[in-house]
Amino acid sequence: MISSIASMSVNPLFLRHDLMIELGRLEMAMQDIRDTSALDPATAQIQQLETRRARINEALSRLPA
Repeated sequence: MISSIASMSVNPLFLRHDLMIELGRLEMAMQDIRDTSALDPATAQIQQLETRRARINEALSRLPA
């Protein structure tokens, strides 16, 4: 059982799909913050989300097409 789990690999297609879903969620959250919040308190949150979005975009660019 353990050897079969160790030999399993993540399908890049599924990983790309999951990352694209997460990217969409981040973009919706960023837009929601921009629409509903004042800019000053939300700036830190938006920066965190943008950093996360950049990391996801980088991960997507590393996946095989």
